[in-house]
Amino acid sequence: GPPRPICPPPPPRTPADVWLQIGHIHELQKNFAGAMEGYQSGLADDPNHTKLMQHVAWLKLQDTPFANVVEATQLLRRSSELDPTDAQTWYLLGRCHLAAKNYTNSHTSYQQAVYRDEKSPTLWCSIGILYFKIGQHKEALDAYSKAIRFNPHMSAVWYNLGTLYESCRQIPDAKDAYQHAIELDPERQCIKARMQGIARLAENPHLSVEEVNRDLPSYLDPVVLPCLDRLTESTAGDAAASQMVIAAMQQDSGAAVAAFAAAAAAAAA
Repeated sequence: GPPRPICPPPPPRTPADVWLQIGHIHELQKNFAGAMEGYQSGLADDPNHTKLMQHVAWLKLQDTPFANVVEATQLLRRSSELDPTDAQTWYLLGRCHLAAKNYTNSHTSYQQAVYRDEKSPTLWCSIGILYFKIGQHKEALDAYSKAIRFNPHMSAVWYNLGTLYESCRQIPDAKDAYQHAIELDPERQCIKARMQGIARLAENPHLSVEEVNRDLPSYLDPVVLPCLDRLTESTAGDAAASQMVIAAMQQDSGAAVAAFAAAAAAAAA
């Protein structure tokens, strides 16, 4: 057969890369202070590390002690200037604009993300939420359908599809969507409550959807942790990386961080 193309070796891991992984472990454990400390240590080492900027912005975009949409937006704008090819930056920028109710800018940012990564289910789910919020139900349905085509295992998309159908009074379709959501996420209270609401609507056609679901979220954001794909590639076969993954899988963040702190020292040496 034809000779296989030779893949270039991955770039060496920098101390900033290692700090990103340390911060990411803390983030997975919901230790947001530890995560931010790791990310800021990395940025002190490399102020132009776009993946670190994404992670700091993501912490500022969520319901964490660091929540600050304006700062998140500024960071991501800078990240997009340093590396305009990264779909994740544009996606998170779209989330920032959506949180600030700046729907036009949100749409523009999501469009930039789609140009660079057209098969991301998380992205299409968020585009559906944007259309839902501005009342463009057909476009929302198209976006949710794309998200499901690319990943049928995200409970948030099925929930959002259910609330969309429910708002259009398509009760059997809504019930079907919630059924998918509850199979994927059986413990989520708001999905259970929506299923109960569907039963109430069927029994009482005079009730409005809003009355039945007064205290329930009209959509669920997809959970996204900006991926560490480049770092995973550059550390494949690396003993420290393997130790980190194993420790993180065992929920032993102490051992994971210790393994990477040693790697950070080695990378800096």
